[in-house]
Parts: sequence; C-alpha cells; structure tokens
Amino acid sequence: MNPRKVEEVKKKQGSSSREVEWVPTICNFCSTVCNLKVGVKEVNGKKIAVKIEGNEKSPLNRGKACARGQAGFRQTYDKARLTTPLIRVPGSKRGEWNFKPATWEEAYSYIMQKMQEHQVMPWEITMMGGWTSCVFYMPLALGFAIANGIPNIVAAPMQQCVASGHLGTDMVTGNFNVHDEVLADFENARYIIFSMTNSGVAAASTSRLVRLAEAKKRGAKIVVLDPRLSELAAKADEWLPIKPGTDSAFFLAMIHVILRRGLFEREYVVKHTNMPFLMVEHQGMFVPLMEQNEQGYPKAFFVYDEISGEIRKIPGYFNHNYTDVDGRGIRPVLTLPEGITFNGQKVKTVFELLIEQSAPYTPEWASEETGIPAETIERIAVEFGTIRPAMMDPGWHGARYENVINTRRLQAMLQALVGGIDTVGGWVMSAEYREKILLAMEKMKAGEEGPVLYLPGIQFPLKASGILFDPNSWYHGHPHYAIAKVMQDKAEGKETIVFPAFSDYGLKEAVEGKLMFNGEPYRIKAIILNASNPIRHYYPERRWQEILTNPNLALVVAIDVLPSDTTLYADVILPNLNYIERDEPFIYGAGPSPDLAYTTRFKAVDGPEQAKGTTDILFEFAIGFGNLEKFMATVAALAGFDLEDIKQEVGKALEGKQTFTRAMRNVSFKHYAKMLKTTPEKLEQEMREKGVILVETKEHLMEHGTLLKHLPVPTMSGRLEFYSYLMAGFVQMYGYQKNWDPGLVYIPPETKDVKLAANEFHFIYGKVPTVSYASTNSNNPLLMALSKVKGGKFLGVWVNRKKGKSLNLKDGDVVVLENAQNPEYSAKAVVFLTEMVRPDTVFISSSFGTKNPLLENAAGMGIPLNNLVPYKVEPFVTGFKSQEFTVRIIK
Repeated sequence: MNPRKVEEVKKKQGSSSREVEWVPTICNFCSTVCNLKVGVKEVNGKKIAVKIEGNEKSPLNRGKACARGQAGFRQTYDKARLTTPLIRVPGSKRGEWNFKPATWEEAYSYIMQKMQEHQVMPWEITMMGGWTSCVFYMPLALGFAIANGIPNIVAAPMQQCVASGHLGTDMVTGNFNVHDEVLADFENARYIIFSMTNSGVAAASTSRLVRLAEAKKRGAKIVVLDPRLSELAAKADEWLPIKPGTDSAFFLAMIHVILRRGLFEREYVVKHTNMPFLMVEHQGMFVPLMEQNEQGYPKAFFVYDEISGEIRKIPGYFNHNYTDVDGRGIRPVLTLPEGITFNGQKVKTVFELLIEQSAPYTPEWASEETGIPAETIERIAVEFGTIRPAMMDPGWHGARYENVINTRRLQAMLQALVGGIDTVGGWVMSAEYREKILLAMEKMKAGEEGPVLYLPGIQFPLKASGILFDPNSWYHGHPHYAIAKVMQDKAEGKETIVFPAFSDYGLKEAVEGKLMFNGEPYRIKAIILNASNPIRHYYPERRWQEILTNPNLALVVAIDVLPSDTTLYADVILPNLNYIERDEPFIYGAGPSPDLAYTTRFKAVDGPEQAKGTTDILFEFAIGFGNLEKFMATVAALAGFDLEDIKQEVGKALEGKQTFTRAMRNVSFKHYAKMLKTTPEKLEQEMREKGVILVETKEHLMEHGTLLKHLPVPTMSGRLEFYSYLMAGFVQMYGYQKNWDPGLVYIPPETKDVKLAANEFHFIYGKVPTVSYASTNSNNPLLMALSKVKGGKFLGVWVNRKKGKSLNLKDGDVVVLENAQNPEYSAKAVVFLTEMVRPDTVFISSSFGTKNPLLENAAGMGIPLNNLVPYKVEPFVTGFKSQEFTVRIIK
C-alpha cells in the first residue's frame, strides 16, 4: 500500500489504543448461552468492540465460539439500531413504519394513557417473551405478571420447542427444558444416534459440537436419521435418509428388537425404572397398581420379589426398587411367574405390557413406514443394544409433527434401556439441575416447598402453569385465556387442548371478541412484546398480522434492539440495550454445563444513550402500574432472594443513585457470595477476571449427586417411567387418545397416505450455521455475507437433482412453493438442485424471510417459513404441526 493510502486509513481509523481489553459476557445469539469474551479497544476516547472469542475458562463451550457468536458485536453497530423510544404517528396504521421519536417519559405516559382510556384490566393484557426473556429475566417477567394480576403469558420457545420437543423426554426422565438440563456426554459415548436435528450440534450448539468432535476423534460411530444430508449428517458414519415424520416407527422397531433379544441393561432397568411395577386391568386397559396419598401422589407401588416369591410394596417416590417400604432388601422381576394374582386380580409388569404393545412394531413394519431397509433397522438396534456406552441424542427443536412428543419419548426410553441416564457416555444432567434436585430433596425432608423457579424439572412448569391456569390464583378470577378457550371448546362440544402451557391458543379469539368466560367476553386489549418477533417466528404470518391490526387491540408495545418485522405493528417501541452493552441483573448457572459454575455478563461498551435494559423497563412499568412493592415481593419469592435486600437496593435506584439493573445485580451478588462463602466484592472481581467461576467438577458432583444412583428423578415415581403416570392421569381426565397413551403407540404423520403428484413433495425445514432464530440477529452483515456465499444451499429450496430435472427445473429457477392442503399459503423460492435430499422431499432453511426494509442486510433474503405454515396445533400442548403438510412446486 502506498504511503498516501496508509495515511488515509490512519485518519479514518482515528486515534486508537493498541491494547485490547477482554470483557466477559454470555452469548445472546442462541439458547446455548456460551461463555464469551469481548475484545474492546479505545478509539478516539470511546470503547469499541472489535472482536468476540470463546472464553477458554468456560466448562461449557471450552473457549470455542461459532460464526454467530463471533459476529455478534456487529449487532451493536447496526445502522438500523433502535436508539430512542418511538410512538406511532397519529393516523398511521400498524404495519407501516411511521413513528415519531419520544422521551421515555412520553412513551410511558402514552402507554398509561391508552390503558386508562380503554379501561384495560390486568387480565386483558398479554405478555409475550422470546427465549432471552425466559432464560435471563424469568424472575422479573413472571414476577411482573403475577404482581400485576396478568395471567396471560406467551413464552415463545414453548410451542416451538420446549413443550412439544421436550415433553416426551420429560415423561420418562422428569426433566423440563432438556436444552438447559441435559448435556449429552458425546465424548465418552461409543455409539450415537441423531434424529430430527441439525441445529442441536451443527447449526446452533457449540457446547455440544465440541463434545461431538471429541467423540469423532475417539472413534465413536455416528448414525443420523434425516431426509437430507445436513451438515451433521455429512459428518456421520451412516446417513439414513428416512421418510419425513416416521422417526418414531424406527424407534419402536428398535425397542421391539432390544426387548426381545434382551439387549438392555437388565440390572439398571430392574433397579431404576418402573418396568417391574405391577399393573392391573381396569375398564379395558391396564393401569398401575399403587396406593396414593391425600394429594393423589403415589404413596406406594407393588412389585414381585424374586427372593421371597411374594408381592412387595415399595416406596412411592424413591430412586430405586431394591428396598421395600419396611426397609427389607428385594429383587423385583420383569417377567412374572405363571398365575400370579393380587387380591384375585390378574396382574402383569410394565415390562410385560411393553413386550405385548411392541409386538406389531417389527423392523419389517418399520421399513414400510420409514423407507429404511428392515435389515438396517435391525442391525442399528443390535448395535445400539450391544455397544456401550450408547446414546440417543436428546434432540433439538420440536414443533414439526403431531407425533413429536411420542418420538422424543421413545428416544428417552431407548436411552433408559441402555442405562444411559446421568451416566458417563450418556445423558449427563447439568450441575444447576442437579443442585435444584438436591435443594428440592432438602425442602421435601423439611416439609417445605422451595422457590418456584428452583423447582426441578417438570415440577416447575406444572406449578407455574397451575398458577396461570387456576382462576382462584387471581384476585379477579380470570385464568390464562387459553384455559378459557379450552372451557369454551368443551362447552361447544369441540375437541380441545389438554395442557396449553404459555401458549397463544385462544389469543386471536380473545382479541376478536369471540372468547367467553363465565358468560362474559374475555378480551385481550393490550400486548407487550419483549424480544419477541411473532410476525416472523409464529405460524402463520397472516394470523399475527390479523391479531396485531385488529381495532379491538388498544395497545401494542415492543421492546427490542432492532426493528424486527413485528415492530412494524407496534404503537410504542422501547429501545433495548443489547447483550454486550449491559450488565445483567443476575448471576446464572453455566447453562447445561455438567460442571457447577456461575457466570454473568459485564458491560463491554456503551449502547445508545436512550436505550435501556429489560430490568429497568420492567421496574419502571411496575412503578407506573402502581405495584412496585408487590413486584419486589414476588421476585423475592420466585428467586429465593432476601426481600429486605431488594428493598434496600431498589430504594437506592429510586433515589437516582443507581439503575434498577444494578440494584438487582447487587442483590444477586450478595445472595451468591453468601452461598459461596465469599464477599460480593471478591465474587464480582473474580467473575470479571474469569467470566465464569468453576465451583465443582462433574466428576465430583456425581460422586454424591448422581440421579438414580443417589437421587430420585422428578417423575411421579422418582424412577424412569416407561409407563407414564402423568399421561395415565390425562387419560383419566380426558379419555383415551393416542397422543397421551402412557405406553407404546405409533402416531403416523398426517401426510402418510398422501399420493404425491408429480410436482408434490413432503416438506421439511431446519437451521443452518449462520442464523439461529427468526430474530433480528439475522441482519448481521457478516452472517448475511456468509449466507449469500452459500447461495441456494442456505437461501433456496433443496430439490433432489434427478427429480428436479424431471420437472425441468434448473439451479436458480424462481418457483412458488404452495401448501398442497392449504393453497392460500405459499412463498417464492429459488431452486437448489442436489443429491443430498430424498426425491420425495424438499427442504428450506428456517429463520430467513425478513421483510422490514430497515433491516437492509436481511430483508428479502431466503424464504419466509411462516408464509407456508397454517395454524395447526397438536392436542397435548399446542405444539405447532409445522411440517404436517406437502407442498407443490409451481414454476
């Protein structure tokens, strides 16, 4: 470069320090929450973020960071950043970008004025939060709702992922959010099967990827079931291009083979599962033989003891089956001797029931369903059953088919059959989850119940949903609108939903004035969106356009960092600090790390002067709503903090001495310092230096706190449940349906019997490494540049090359994808011809399709998934059936 050019570059760069300061943070580009460090330089007296790297001290991501994590600092300097509160210009319509700048006082005043003008009652407000709200601000968001009498929360991850994608696993293991509570110990496994996931390793989770890479180095065999050759499948030893939606048939056949050949870990299954529990026939089906306490929980189960040759009673909630209620050692059997009865009734074990139920699900049957040869299915089952340690990946994302809950449940059963729950080379529980179970056991022994947010596994959503769903939990007597919708469905004789936890089910009807409760309209008049983009990530786009433009909706408030597609429909937009611009109000566990560690964020650079953190916004809302005292008390109760500490620190914030974020941060540091036997000052100093503090290793934790070996799991019985008592309860309450069959069942995809036309295909979607979710991080110039380089592979529709040529399709052709069952749903797409997908299937990348032109890097890129998907939910937890259709390609 010539000297003149060098001088020009120097002038543009300005005066900058050569030293890079590294500030610890937590990634915000996906829910893996990797530990990172932000490289900061001083330029013209201002701190500028110049690089992001993985934190090498992290037991979670081990110093690694993916493309998204490394590109994250570009969000800070996005030209489209929201920098000041905005109020919609009078006379303009939602859906138009027509706002005027405002002060925070003006924005809050406008919100309160609208609330009063339209007489908005607490139950007429809906709060909707994205994953960041759930992960980082749960005590505040839930606390704000409860304190202000707002029963209506829509948690965006639930219908898309955590409910439908995890519930099946939960029914076996007692978990809740598998992403946070389980970290698959890939590196110590010798045999690994993946199903319905690319994002779980190759396109989202660095912490899992680094462990899988180690497994690959150590020679583990990797098998991937996927209709396309994904990034993950490309690294596998064996790719099985399974027919979309039939993974559960494959797993049922595996169970069939493993049970009949005795390839399971017999002692583990006898000792730590409910396979030996006795069942009796009742009203045409076999139900558990048990005693219940006054609250309806199991008090005792019954098994047949091989030692004494007698039926013995064992504890209702315990971690193993080798002791009866009197403390005597026993050895239960899986298969009963001929002629055993209980009080004259014929009995059988859960194991015997599953042997009977699995009989039809042969490899030959599964081959017809899946398109995979029977001999391959049988070979995989034998390999999985004989090579130890073996692992069935827990999965990632869920809302695709009505059968997803059942599919994930079958995967968990297979993992339990090989003795792989909380064991080396299996599903190792996170340290934070383990600590919650230890705390719950202490509280149980003391006859107490711990803070709601510290209830382990499935106990938390059951408790939290119970609060939202129960009219008696609220002074005004209104439950979550979804429950009102369920009640209305029943009254009208319609099929309805069993457990619509944190769901949007009934929201549209409530906004339209079509929902009734106790003979009166149940209306939603205001929606507050926090880091949530339903116009882009809920199904379908037009449904949310109709909700947000309905004149009955008096107020829409959006809290965000960038102008997402949904902010176009807001009345008030409140600018949020992004993750490298803020300190966090809490200390957190290190995500799904099996090592006990604590972490938090530290502010690396200044954000827009008028932007605020979510904590400060919620506290200022609470003041405006007149419920600050109750808000503080609720947060203290949920999080287990000292209320007096909160009052003292918030008092300083009210005096203008600190922010509300700093107030809660001080409370959190004091709380954890006491627990870790140090001072808040020393704790903050160490955390600032390291970013993450390792307290106890996985190996040491498992010496005294291994689930099942030392502790029960949070199922109804404390054991792994092949027969689900929760599902059996749903059968009692709602009648039998395959979706909540407590045993083994097959639910085929809705498209099973569709006779595909020449231009018709099964439809699948998935994630790619450059974009996490349909959030505004998709506007990142680095990530979008990488996506453009990939072209149709990331941004187009994958069509099998041979099949495409038969339709006269060429690479780069612009076509219309039309939902064959609902033709009103369609999207334009660019063709990408490849051998890497089944001939009867097309694939698109999700999380593209941004339309707001202010997001100039992302607008118009890729295919908007939710333009193809109608509003169809399965009947258990309202999981979206977002692949339960076929598409036609129209040239």
